[in-house]
Amino acid sequence: MEKRLNQRRRINTSIVCSRFKSLQGGEPIDGMMKNCCSTGFCAELNSPVRPGTVLVVRTTGSSWGYSMEEGFRSMALAEVKWSQPMSVEGEIFYATGLRYLSAY
Repeated sequence: MEKRLNQRRRINTSIVCSRFKSLQGGEPIDGMMKNCCSTGFCAELNSPVRPGTVLVVRTTGSSWGYSMEEGFRSMALAEVKWSQPMSVEGEIFYATGLRYLSAY
């Protein structure tokens, strides 16, 4: 049974993430936004991120014509809600659910 209150829209656009507060600076985390809605999105990231981590997310690919009301954000703060390893064509990625905290 679907628990989401908002309709997800499929998208396949590149993103780059960085930890909002990091003492070590940290390496950027590349990924692909796979779907989005007004409250958050799902992404495939190239590194694991712990739930509760706040990321600065910037899209580097096309919006595919989606608007902010439909869940597209060119830059946002988002909290990691969950992350699970997955294999895509023999490579390991991390399916990650994020909730928007604010958007620009």
